[in-house]
Amino acid sequence: MKHNLQYSKARFSRLFSSKSIIFLFFFAFFHIAHLAAANPCAIDSLPEKIYRTVDQLPTFPGGKAALFSYIAENLKSPAETTPEKVHGQVLVQFVVFKDGTIGKASVLKGIGKAADEAALNLVQNMPKWIPGILKGQNVSVEMGLPIRFEFIAKGYFTQDSLIVAEVDTPAKFSGGLSKWAKYIGENLVYPESAKRNSIQGDAFVQFTIEKDGTISNPIVTKGLGYGIDEEVIKLLKSAPKWKPSYLKGEPVRTIVSDCKFVFRIY
Repeated sequence: MKHNLQYSKARFSRLFSSKSIIFLFFFAFFHIAHLAAANPCAIDSLPEKIYRTVDQLPTFPGGKAALFSYIAENLKSPAETTPEKVHGQVLVQFVVFKDGTIGKASVLKGIGKAADEAALNLVQNMPKWIPGILKGQNVSVEMGLPIRFEFIAKGYFTQDSLIVAEVDTPAKFSGGLSKWAKYIGENLVYPESAKRNSIQGDAFVQFTIEKDGTISNPIVTKGLGYGIDEEVIKLLKSAPKWKPSYLKGEPVRTIVSDCKFVFRIY
């Protein structure tokens, strides 16, 4: 099954999709000193010192919000070049030189060729930063940026199960689909206006099962009107938690398409 790729800014978010793969990108600054010995500086092959501990770290022009926007606009989806599932975090280290330029970027920890190249290319093409400062002077500083790629599964209902492709364990309602059907039957309201106008049929909805099992983002893809669509959305927003899908031992989000709600007058 195809899937999509989504980027989220914790909670700055932006959707990227290509060939139905979604990656969610979570990133946060950290100083590379967490990954290296606690030396005040390190001598690089360059003729100048590359510092790891400074009085003021380099910053992206405009701050974190501007960095989020830059990543959202410039990060290329690995799905454009590969159908492989990408799930995990790429750690890129680089140097912000004392003139603000970026150099010596490399992948310190990768998850696969396509994602590693996408993250590395993003960092290599960043604009000048505001350089770090030590004792009142601009200095070159080694930095790191983790970029998380999160696989988001896609699922659909059959008569007796929820099918979720390319995960180790698909999402499941506690007690099975019979309990899910019972919950819907006991809680779904048939609006009086719809009954008076003899409105019958099937409403179809897409929703997301989050990593904690809650249902979010319900969207009516085919509605009936007369208050029916609103009642379906209301029901899903207050639904009990599911057990989420799992991939590589971690919960992943699942987008469920074409969930059917039947309205009949008997």
